[in-house]
Amino acid sequence: MRVYKETPFILVPSVLIFVFILLIICSLAGYSFLVFLLAMILSLVALSHFYLKYQHNKVSWSFKKYLDSSSIDENVKCYIEVKNDSALPMYHFKMNIESRSDKEMVFVEGDKESSILSIVIDLPAKSQKTIIFGLKGKSRGHHQWSNFEFLVRDPLLLQSYRLEYATNDLPKFKVVPRILKMNDLKLKLVLQGYKQTNHSLYLDETSIIGTKDYENESFRHIHWLATAKENKLLAKKYQRVHGDFYSVFLNVVGAGHFHLRKDMEELIEYTVSVCLHLIKEGCKVELWVNYSTEQYGILRLENDLDQSQVRKIIGTLALINPNGMFFFDRTIFSECT
Repeated sequence: MRVYKETPFILVPSVLIFVFILLIICSLAGYSFLVFLLAMILSLVALSHFYLKYQHNKVSWSFKKYLDSSSIDENVKCYIEVKNDSALPMYHFKMNIESRSDKEMVFVEGDKESSILSIVIDLPAKSQKTIIFGLKGKSRGHHQWSNFEFLVRDPLLLQSYRLEYATNDLPKFKVVPRILKMNDLKLKLVLQGYKQTNHSLYLDETSIIGTKDYENESFRHIHWLATAKENKLLAKKYQRVHGDFYSVFLNVVGAGHFHLRKDMEELIEYTVSVCLHLIKEGCKVELWVNYSTEQYGILRLENDLDQSQVRKIIGTLALINPNGMFFFDRTIFSECT
């Protein structure tokens, strides 16, 4: 935490020295009213100084949010609990928060959106207050406030201390890509092929788990032994397995060298939606992105069948930074396969 003292021009040290010298001159000249007035000014300045010096160390705060991540344009409520540990009250206590850009994250108040939030409250002695405000992510990624500060003022509003907190102490907000509806994706014929053809990616015809009533299937599906025993047509019932293995490749490189696609964000959202749809249908999915990891290798998420794969895909694609390192060789994916 950094502390900056903000004083008006009349209370700067050089002016106060001049007032003190003027006080001595007036005292020697016998101007009692001016002496009283100047002494009162110096006394109030001294009280203000000691009040702020004592009070600014008595402020503490904590931040809470109940969602680890949010989607683009999703409102999230956040809570900041401000505590006054002093035996003296704080009046006109002000909190200022600023985001880096209104294209990354904004504060929401009703229908208004802004990259700056300012709130003024009064804190009685030994008290705490919870400040509730809304946040909305405007773009994908890990976002953080660029500025967070408190303004502690003396009761007479003569001067104030500005308490500025370092970026490392500020919370981070993960904004994940949107998940698109799958109605327009051309995956239906692949995922539901067992309903329309004699062969399906989801049907293992070598694994028979029982019989069922014959429903005009192919004659080779008839279970003749069971039909003879039951004296009615019965068909083989096959085990439905978890489909084939899918590899999804995301290439965000544009047409020219060292250029990213202009529709990069839409492509990331599309990729997330495809992966989630495949996983929902029971597929094994791995994801490749021509983006460099910390180990300077291509970004790859291996397949997994549980819900952690969904979280990994969404979280990983949320962190792709347009200013990061990409592989611009278009043969990279063919080499990977």
